[in-house]
Amino acid sequence: MNKIIISCVLLFSLFISVQAKEMAGVTVQDQVTSANNEVLKLNGMGLREKLWIDVYVGSLYLVKPSNNVADILSQPNALRIQLDFVYKEVTSKKLIKAWKEGFEKNQSETQLQTMQSKIDRFYSFFEESAMKTDQYIIDYVPGQGTKVSKNDVLLGNIDGEDFKNALVEIWLGNHPADKKLKKGMLGLK
Repeated sequence: MNKIIISCVLLFSLFISVQAKEMAGVTVQDQVTSANNEVLKLNGMGLREKLWIDVYVGSLYLVKPSNNVADILSQPNALRIQLDFVYKEVTSKKLIKAWKEGFEKNQSETQLQTMQSKIDRFYSFFEESAMKTDQYIIDYVPGQGTKVSKNDVLLGNIDGEDFKNALVEIWLGNHPADKKLKKGMLGLK
């Protein structure tokens, strides 16, 4: 009987380890359910570093995993970017500065002007510092927009596929926030 119990515990432990991935003390699930009930699979994850400091673990979830940015941006399905902060505190000012740099490096002046009200709304979601263990979920749902949550509390929603693509390009665009993070989120690491 003891052998059966031990075997069951070992099998359960193996099942749990297969269902999650860990990086920098953060465990993320292999799949999640989107706001519109689509099953999203972990495409990849990576560590955002700034001056050799670990800032957050970024995870990308897609309906259909891909390492091709053009395919990811053109998929008409839900997607999720999950940011799990590991640094003790990132101030609101630094968060907004980083988002601003990401938008400006990956979008033309015309695109930025067209989306400025949406971008400003996004910045308004970051009026507080991000603390260690804070989790931001950015869920794109076709027809509904981009929902941003912090620690399971909805901060707001921004309409439009154009905004979703501009936001995703902060991490996956031609000028990503962190090249190693991009590779990790694309599953190339």
